[in-house]
Amino acid sequence: MIRVLMVGSSPTERGGMATVTNLLLRHGSQVASIRMVPTHREGPAAMRLRLWLTGTAQVVKSLRYADLLHAHVSERGSVVRKGVLVWIAKLFGKPVLLHCHGAEFVDWYQGLPGLAKRLIASTFQQADLVAVLGSSWRTTYIELLGLRRVVSLGNPVELPRTVPSTKPGFRIVFLGRFGARKGSADVLSAVAGLSAPVELVMAGDGEVTETRALAAWLGVDAQIRSWISPGERDALLAGAHVFVLPSKDEGLPMALLEAMGHGLVPVVTPVGSIGEVVRDGENGLLVRPGDVPGLTRALQSLMDDPALLARLGKAARSTVEPFAIENYMRTLGRHWERLVTA
Repeated sequence: MIRVLMVGSSPTERGGMATVTNLLLRHGSQVASIRMVPTHREGPAAMRLRLWLTGTAQVVKSLRYADLLHAHVSERGSVVRKGVLVWIAKLFGKPVLLHCHGAEFVDWYQGLPGLAKRLIASTFQQADLVAVLGSSWRTTYIELLGLRRVVSLGNPVELPRTVPSTKPGFRIVFLGRFGARKGSADVLSAVAGLSAPVELVMAGDGEVTETRALAAWLGVDAQIRSWISPGERDALLAGAHVFVLPSKDEGLPMALLEAMGHGLVPVVTPVGSIGEVVRDGENGLLVRPGDVPGLTRALQSLMDDPALLARLGKAARSTVEPFAIENYMRTLGRHWERLVTA
């Protein structure tokens, strides 16, 4: 069996990258033997530096027993930490898969000085395979970094076995980091413009206090929670109808795939790879980033038309079935095997 040395942020962290990592660790045994070495965790600077150094030392010790290095990377410091490991792995003669999750990577990279850009591009070029979250990201990484070996991998999702055909009430759910990038304020403003009160549940981290204050100021009766566990998330989605995420930029949000898997209708912006999954009027509704009146109209149309809500929700579930973790692991396993046998 292929021996994969996986590196990235600690699986105990929050967010999409940690969710993907946990899914790979739970289901990866069907195709490979995986050892995970964390190189980052949120916290004080001294702790983060210590974890990076100890994690790097563990990678050096473990590479001799591994068949390949699978590194999860986003942007900023993540690129630096994984970049060092890429060069180390190549010194050991090991193939490298760089798994890119960063929604803000392009803007960050384009703002760097020329020397830094060349160093980062050279590091990515050392990877034997770069995996991105969609075909548009594949084109971007090829053109931006001069890469040749890039695949669109998407994101995996654990699907519930069944989805209720009908659900009482009308519940709208937002999952993500509260703040400008995810458009959490736009959600509250849009819901404030609806013709009747609805059940709105928003859960995540970031600007939680500010979001609660804005909801009170707008007169929106919303449940605004801090980060919830996977079990709480699944229970929330099981009884919900609409998933809303009017982001300014994205990769391919795990929360979106999870919500569609539960049959929720996505009302989202076509940024990142979202537009490759959600098709307006077919399996969800698309609005422009920052278009609060458009967001209100989209939500209102689902409130007013139960048949539309049911049709789009059923189509959303069907759309994400190919993203099921079982399919994803088979695809990823084939990529690992090709890297090792090349």
